[in-house]
This record gives sequence, C-alpha cells and structure tokens, in this order.
Amino acid sequence: SPEILEDYPRNDERKDQAEKQRLFYEKIKLSYKNSNRPIIIFPQATRLKPDDRSDFKKGASRIYEILKLKCQPVAINSGIVWPKSGPLVPNKTLTISILKPINSDLNSKEFLISLQRNIYKELDDLN
Repeated sequence: SPEILEDYPRNDERKDQAEKQRLFYEKIKLSYKNSNRPIIIFPQATRLKPDDRSDFKKGASRIYEILKLKCQPVAINSGIVWPKSGPLVPNKTLTISILKPINSDLNSKEFLISLQRNIYKELDDLN
C-alpha cells in the first residue's frame, strides 16, 4: 500500500544522508588539519555499565581511515564511578589507562576490532 512506501527512504533522501556524512567527516578533517590539537573520540559514544561490551561505533574507524593517523587508545573505567543513570558513586577510583598505540596502516575494520579488543581487555583487567 502507498502509506507503507512512505516509511522507506527514497534514493534522494539516502543521497542527502550520504552527503551529510561526507561533509561531517570532511569538516573533521579540515578542523584537524587547521589546528595543532589532538582529536579525542569516544568510540562507544556514551558511558556504559562496567560489564557492557557493546560494539564500538563505526564513526571512530571512519575518522581513523580518513585522517590516516596513529591512534592512542585510552581506557577509562568511569562507569563504576559515574554510571550512565544514577548519581556519582562515592569512594571509588576512576582509572585512566594509556594503551599501546595503533599504527595508521590498518584498514577500518581491523582498526575497530583492535581498538575494541584492547580497550575492553583493559577494562576487564581493571574491573
């Protein structure tokens, strides 16, 4: 029926979305190129419960791929101190671990797998 078809994105809507994404990543590239500052990416996009092992967002690998930079992974166990929902938990220690850098020569899939594996291993060791 016609009303069902209205729920599906049309080709021009998909093209618009693809163009918005392209422009978003282009803006990141220009911003990085024109500054002398690092880029900080939270690949989970939010704080998670300490035992949550959700897949990382693909945007982190896209930025890695576009900028062709070495990545310095950092694991932060903030979920035990500052939960996604609820108040701060007193008398807990938040730990920030600086992990082994990931060279810029991986494809985006290999990068994301390595990043996720290394960060989650560190968080498992901390918890």
